[in-house]
Amino acid sequence: MQTRPDSFPSWRDHTVEPLRDTNPSELLENLDDNVFSKRHAKLELDEKRRKRWDIQRIREQRILQRLQLRMYKKKGIQESEPEVTSFFPESDDVESLLITPYLPVVAFGRPLPKLTPQNFELPWLDERSRCRLEMQKKQTPHRTCRK
Repeated sequence: MQTRPDSFPSWRDHTVEPLRDTNPSELLENLDDNVFSKRHAKLELDEKRRKRWDIQRIREQRILQRLQLRMYKKKGIQESEPEVTSFFPESDDVESLLITPYLPVVAFGRPLPKLTPQNFELPWLDERSRCRLEMQKKQTPHRTCRK
């Protein structure tokens, strides 16, 4: 098997000419009204087209709403407002009022029991299995500690 040396692209020097000093009068921008009107004409036409399209769309929506109202009136269908539902009971059904110095936590309409803070433990793990799990953990250095 014959090995061929890898080919690399050749390098060449490219010299860059320094920028020539420009005359300050050449840097001035033309601020004539004709220049501005030409620059903004396309955008103004686009804006007018969009405005015309918006007005036409609003007009179509109003016509459609009028037609739907006429159709509902002919069919005798009364347009009703959507019913607002809540998880809380109706205010008319209240039988008692409880005032407490703390805010009770409620889930699914029922108050949660007051829990005392304690360490989290899984009840199915005994001392031996807990020690075994802690020994299996490897101490890996953090990436920020590498030198």
